[in-house]
Amino acid sequence: MIGIVVASHGHFAEELVATARQIVGELEGVVTSSVEPSMSGDELKQQIKDAVRSVDSGQGVIVFADLIGGSPCMQSLSLCQQNHMEVITGVNLPMLIKANSLRKTELTLHDLALQLTDYGRRNITCASEALRAKSSAA
Repeated sequence: MIGIVVASHGHFAEELVATARQIVGELEGVVTSSVEPSMSGDELKQQIKDAVRSVDSGQGVIVFADLIGGSPCMQSLSLCQQNHMEVITGVNLPMLIKANSLRKTELTLHDLALQLTDYGRRNITCASEALRAKSSAA
């Protein structure tokens, strides 16, 4: 199974994974990595490297990072050359939940990353606008 690392600033990663667990139950092969204010880039890189190793069963790892260009993203990208991994930024709850089910399929690591990126984008909506549109059509 493809492993998952959720990497973020502060405690966002832990809370996101905890929330996903409330919805779908246990998330096998999912770990978090968090940037603390006093952490150096090298410390974060090592933390992410250890997290990737802990969930890599041979099929690769997806690292979900909070922000493109942020420390979790950049340190993860620096590990891509040495590891079979993909980095996806802008992680959200629908992406993480979908990743949990799709990674059990026969998708390649790269194809899974592309599908999850598309899925995350499609699940960002202005719900109030959709409600207004539905109300005006009725």
